Amino acid sequence: GTFGFWFVTFLWNVFCSLPYLLGLLSSKSDPLYVGLGSLVYGTGLIVETLADAQKWFFKQSHPGQFCNVGLWSISQHPNFFGNLVLWFGILVMNIPALTNVPSSFSGISGMVVGQGRLVIALLSPMFMWALFYGQAIGAVTPAAQQAMAKYGDDPEYQKYIAETPLIIPKLW
Repeated sequence: GTFGFWFVTFLWNVFCSLPYLLGLLSSKSDPLYVGLGSLVYGTGLIVETLADAQKWFFKQSHPGQFCNVGLWSISQHPNFFGNLVLWFGILVMNIPALTNVPSSFSGISGMVVGQGRLVIALLSPMFMWALFYGQAIGAVTPAAQQAMAKYGDDPEYQKYIAETPLIIPKLW
């Protein structure tokens, strides 16, 4: 029911936010990681926003056609890619905090605690990759099957899905 939906949504958000939430456990920061992470984050935000805008404008002027222009010409799901890059940037910003060993730990226990937060935080992008990949192939939502039913008879669509990478863009 409704409670189940919101509870799963809550867990999903916490899980996706692990790099940030676990980074809050330490005040350690490094301007290099913050700068690099911010650049990665900004790139992901631009890619995701641009992909969404390109598809929206395409659908306005080409109703009933599949979008294969702009970023959609190098990835079937550039918006998913942008989202993954965005969250990877947040992970990069938080690496110093995630690997910081509290002063109360030393030796092997300090190493486990310091690296443990990073390992747990890495579950977030792996979860998002699995979710986006599952959605792209139709294992999570019926979107892939709906697209095939709508565009499957179009030889250009068949060529597009055969030659265009699912999520990570083909840049060469």
